[in-house]
Amino acid sequence: MKGKRFFPLALLLALALALAQDGKTLYGQYCAACHGAEAQGIPGAIPPLAGNPRVQDEAYVVKVVREGLSGPLEVNGVSYSGVMPPMPQVSEAEAQAIAQYLKGLSGTQAEAPAPAPQVQGDPALGRALYLGQKPLQNGGAPCQACHTVAGVGFLGGGSMGKDLTDAAKRLGGEAGLTGLLQNPAFPVMREAYKGKPLTEAEAAALAAFLVQVSNEVPRPASLYLGRFLVAGLVLLGLLLLYQAILWRLRPRSLAERIQSQLRR
Repeated sequence: MKGKRFFPLALLLALALALAQDGKTLYGQYCAACHGAEAQGIPGAIPPLAGNPRVQDEAYVVKVVREGLSGPLEVNGVSYSGVMPPMPQVSEAEAQAIAQYLKGLSGTQAEAPAPAPQVQGDPALGRALYLGQKPLQNGGAPCQACHTVAGVGFLGGGSMGKDLTDAAKRLGGEAGLTGLLQNPAFPVMREAYKGKPLTEAEAAALAAFLVQVSNEVPRPASLYLGRFLVAGLVLLGLLLLYQAILWRLRPRSLAERIQSQLRR
């Protein structure tokens, strides 16, 4: 009887250990790029998860992982005002595994991250990468293919993705953007850059560019009206020129050939 009782307990312990290990792996896949490998966060930009009393509530963590969270919020006396994007691609079971892993970390206060060497973002390079004037090293599409930044690019940009004009204010400043660009949380973006990740330097440059944009004077919604008008006039001119060329190259009718012979 004792052996039979021991077996279910051992099985439950093994399952708990497996779940914790899965949670750690999933955390590394979905969360570590922004919150840090040790869940220490980024001071002033991204809240820590280790030592965070909020992670004791497993249902709360699951909800935040799958539905996102927007500030302001306070953790251990520090205020944060960024936005964590939702990750619906993380299943309920995976989110629960992450929550269990974080719950195990909540009893220990993570040390503030050591001042690791940070890649300095170059806004000018970020602008060139955003517009596609400089190709991304691993062959990913330029941001402008799906996104818009007010005043950048002649005709704006794509409409598939969210407007990035105020992305720095929404997504945790330069540090948060850099982490998010290196480990995309959005399903479409994750799929678009699958096998074509941004380098650390590219992510830092794009983040610096978006921070610079967010600090500039807001641009009016009618900014592109004149540009669309100019583009329309240019297109109309090209169409007229094309029609004129086709007219000159068309086969001449019998009457036109006779008139041409009479003129000679």
